[in-house]
Amino acid sequence: MEIKEIFRDKGLRLTLQRRAILEALQGQGFKTALELFQEVNRLHPGINFSTLYRNLELFVQTGLICRLKGPEGALYGLRRISKHHHHAVCKMCGAAYPLSRCPLEDMGEELQRLGFTVTEHCFEVYGICENCRDHMEEVSRC
Repeated sequence: MEIKEIFRDKGLRLTLQRRAILEALQGQGFKTALELFQEVNRLHPGINFSTLYRNLELFVQTGLICRLKGPEGALYGLRRISKHHHHAVCKMCGAAYPLSRCPLEDMGEELQRLGFTVTEHCFEVYGICENCRDHMEEVSRC
């Protein structure tokens, strides 16, 4: 589905700022709000940080993008999988790899026994992806 159609379906206007934010998110990996602000400012000079942040929150709420809790703050990336999922995130390049299982599935019986109702959860795994690890090994051989 094209971006214009997605916005229309969600009842949102596709402004120049919103288009610039989505263009900045097109690349591989997840980015911080500051990284996105710098990139969007190159594409659309004059955007302010609060506009960017408000739109990021809107995109998260409408399901257009994912927000991960990174080691140094929130990370944002385009939602490429529509169903519930978690990620393994490279701490060097920001690439995020979707995981096929949710660890909460394994806790269902225990949570039920406790009478606990889960309202939300977060699970990300951080490390170094194969490409970055290979690059580090090449540099160390020099």
